[in-house]
Amino acid sequence: MAPESPELRVILVGRTGLDARLRLDPGIEVIRARTPLDAIGELSDPIDDRSPAAAVVVVAPDAEPPVNGDSASRGDNLPNFLAGLRHIDPCVRVFRVGAGSAQAGLYDGVVEPSATAQTLREMLREASADGRAHTDGVDHERPSAEAAVDPIVDALLAAGSERPIGDAPMVERLLRGGEALAEGLALIRDRTGRADVEFMPPGAERDAAGAVALVPGGAGGAPAGALRSAAATPDELHPHAAWLGLWLRLSSQLAELRQAAFRDPVTGAWNRRYFDRFLTVAIDRAREARRSLTVLMFDIDNFKQFNDEHGHGAGDEILRETVRMLTSVVRPTDRVCRIGGDEFAVIFYEPHGPRDPGSRHPTSVFDIAERFQRQVHSCRFPKLAGLAPGTLTISGGLATFPWDGSTAGKLLDRADRLALESKKAGKNVITLGPGALKLRDGGSPE
Repeated sequence: MAPESPELRVILVGRTGLDARLRLDPGIEVIRARTPLDAIGELSDPIDDRSPAAAVVVVAPDAEPPVNGDSASRGDNLPNFLAGLRHIDPCVRVFRVGAGSAQAGLYDGVVEPSATAQTLREMLREASADGRAHTDGVDHERPSAEAAVDPIVDALLAAGSERPIGDAPMVERLLRGGEALAEGLALIRDRTGRADVEFMPPGAERDAAGAVALVPGGAGGAPAGALRSAAATPDELHPHAAWLGLWLRLSSQLAELRQAAFRDPVTGAWNRRYFDRFLTVAIDRAREARRSLTVLMFDIDNFKQFNDEHGHGAGDEILRETVRMLTSVVRPTDRVCRIGGDEFAVIFYEPHGPRDPGSRHPTSVFDIAERFQRQVHSCRFPKLAGLAPGTLTISGGLATFPWDGSTAGKLLDRADRLALESKKAGKNVITLGPGALKLRDGGSPE
């Protein structure tokens, strides 16, 4: 019998004490977030396409943002944090653990540390039944069918639309990390009945024939482009162009949030948070498809010494160049992650199996790891003046699922211990786990 699919996604921010109880409920997908920014990233980009659409965020007192903070960041203070969540998903409900905060009234409710999954479901039903939707952190009564929800809808109704443009496909596409433009054009063509409506990049409208309506960009900025149609009038296109401009701005903001939530700002590699999430999902997929998956854990030998002698600028250059070289040799489906100061991990993952039916996963992975190791050893770093190639080396461990570890935690632990063995062996070594070693040599793991 197939496992029950979860119907509710619960994002726990900080130490809520709810993890163990909620994980026992097969109808709930539990996600832990260490910071408010992590929670915004989790809500905006669920990675796994099986994640439920309905979402609840529960904030622990230790992770609650202050009331005041630097307004340049979405997650820096409580109002901005709540606005960021509700900007991504107006239907999300945000609860706080315990009622001790003077700001508890900003949330949709307060849960006790002893709350169960059923308690959370009942609170969600009560919060959803009050007929209120969130917009930019402020509660507004849900509009009736005849009411206009904002000036763009006013313009659409005035232009003759019987109802606002259906935004559900746009929301779904953005939540899955997609682009807004293609889906927006499809909706506009459907609503206007004009199959020839097309989008033009900024400046191209000057030479365009037919009706043209500019798509607004950011506040006070240049247009993001234009809509053109030979069959429509400018007045007909204008409200749709304004609507599309808002979605393009939201798409850009979500992309920035994902970048901040999942990417290491120094190297551009995926960060530890992304690594933990992706590895768990990838192992589940590999188990279902009965395929191998390999993790390479490594660090840069004597990195602290380079930092101390040449400064953090040189150290950052080493980290960036390491990621650049590694990215150049891995496959498109692999993931390069920085999980600590000079610690990196690569998830070698082929969701559809090897392209070449005759190739074997561990063999190709080991070849990639060796090639990368040679590149690092032969590289000359400009900021390490006077040091010849060969100064920099890496030591790591290569562990393969399912033989070297049947879960993300076990596989990571084995790869980490193998990397430690490489250090003890004199550094500049990559040690293979038993499963990866036997498969590389053409044998079968026990």
